[in-house]
Amino acid sequence: MVVDRIEVYLDGASEPLAVLKEPPYRLNLDTRKIPDGEHVLRVVTHFRGGGEEIREIPFTVNNYPDVMVLGLDEGGEVAGTLELRLAVGEPELPVEPVRFNPIWYVVASVIVLGSIWAYFALSPATERIVAEVAPPAQGTQTHGGQAAPAGNLDQALMEKGKSIYEANCAACHGANGQGIPPAFPALAGNANLKDAQMILNVVKNGRGAMPAVGAAFSDEDLKAVATYIRNSFGNSFGPVE
Repeated sequence: MVVDRIEVYLDGASEPLAVLKEPPYRLNLDTRKIPDGEHVLRVVTHFRGGGEEIREIPFTVNNYPDVMVLGLDEGGEVAGTLELRLAVGEPELPVEPVRFNPIWYVVASVIVLGSIWAYFALSPATERIVAEVAPPAQGTQTHGGQAAPAGNLDQALMEKGKSIYEANCAACHGANGQGIPPAFPALAGNANLKDAQMILNVVKNGRGAMPAVGAAFSDEDLKAVATYIRNSFGNSFGPVE
C-alpha cells in the first residue's frame, strides 16, 4: 500500500501538529512547549485509495526538575525559626571525608623501601660499583682503576697498552671503559673480551661504527693494547699470547 500522508496529533487535538506528505517522514517535537505530565502522541497514516492506520504512543513530559525542601518534614510539627534549604533536582548526598589511615602509610613505605633495597642489592651494576671501589688484592697492580692478576702480566706491556688506549681509544670507549652505548660498547666488565683474537681483529680492522684505529699498529702495539683492555676496567682475562 502506498502512503498518501501522515498526520501527527497530540492528545485529543483536532488539528494535527504536522502533516507529512513525502519521505523521509520526520518531525521535531519540542517538548518544552508541552505541559509537564502524561500525553499521547497519535499518528494517523492515510493510504492512497482509502484506508488508514492509527497508532497511539503514550509518553510523559518532565522538563522541570523537582524542587525539594530540606529542613522541613511533611506533616512534621515545628516551632520557632526554621532554616530551610531548597534543592533543585537530585538531593545533595553527604560526602564522606577522606580519613588518613596510618597502616596504609606504613605498608606503602615498606614497599617503596623494599623495592629500593632489592634494586641495589640485585642489580649487576652494584657488583661493578663494589669492584671499582674495593681495594685490589694483595700482590696485584691496578690499571685503569681496576685490579689485574699479579704475576701473569708484563707490566711494561700493560703500560704501553695503556698509552695506546688513551691516545686512540679513550675518546669513544671512555677513560674508565664505560663506552657510549650503543655506538661504542662499554669495555668495563665486558665478557666478550675473553676472545683475544676478536679484540685484535676489531682493533686492526674496525667493526660497525668503530674505525680501523689499529690498521697501522705493529703486532707488538696490537698485543699491548689488547692485553691492557682485557685486564683493565674490572676485566681479568690474562695476557694476549
